Amino acid sequence: MNKGTKEGTEEEIKFVKMLNSDKNHKFWEDLVPNVSNHEDFYAIHVTGKKYGKINQEKIKPKADAYIAKGHVDESYLENKGYYLDENDVALFKLKKCDFTGISIKREDSSKYQILKISPDMFYKLFGSYELGAGASIFCKFPKDLLKNQNILVGWKTDWSKIEKYFDGIKDIEKLKDTNTSPEKRLKIADELKKYSNKTIKDKICKNKELSNFIFMGIGNFEEPYTAHWVFEHGVLKKAGPEPFIVTTGSGRTHGDFTVVIKPK
Repeated sequence: MNKGTKEGTEEEIKFVKMLNSDKNHKFWEDLVPNVSNHEDFYAIHVTGKKYGKINQEKIKPKADAYIAKGHVDESYLENKGYYLDENDVALFKLKKCDFTGISIKREDSSKYQILKISPDMFYKLFGSYELGAGASIFCKFPKDLLKNQNILVGWKTDWSKIEKYFDGIKDIEKLKDTNTSPEKRLKIADELKKYSNKTIKDKICKNKELSNFIFMGIGNFEEPYTAHWVFEHGVLKKAGPEPFIVTTGSGRTHGDFTVVIKPK
């Protein structure tokens, strides 16, 4: 477990203990409104992977914690330091409360990923491998131009499909032409990348279903494993679209092809 993951888990545990030890905490009214008291509600730490419909495999869900209803013996709570996880949900037959999933951010971090998208997942969300390849293209150094062939392979496309998809970009056919100067090819690649990033961002901003998937996990996870709330820097707020940038994962040189959505 790397440092970031370890500290993130500690933050999640701290949050769960905080809520379970103080049923008068102001967050309870947000998470479970319109009830006379919150004695029969508990914060639950999500400790396992959950099935993602789009991923078609078990992955870490959007929610790090959620609320469940029922009864847990006070002595048990005290002995556990007010920490409860999904084993306790089963033990006490608690009822999971839909739409209470909480994404808990590290206190000292704003560099987390909102979503990391593989080529196949990107295709399911955006309907194109070419757009993902365009966002992943190398465009800074002449020596990297050769790597763009691997980008296309990793994104399950080829130059002819790229030229057809991006036919509005001037001289797009020269991007692969080794007889064209590296400076010219880099300029085309840079335009391609900027266009792709902008298109991805526009699609996310204009499509509520896509936005909800990316920021909250709606459409991928069952309740309560979507994130309807975010706890960050001591503040609990409603989850949803936030300022973001489109970038690539750090491993594309080594065959890890992804598009990454990060906070701006």
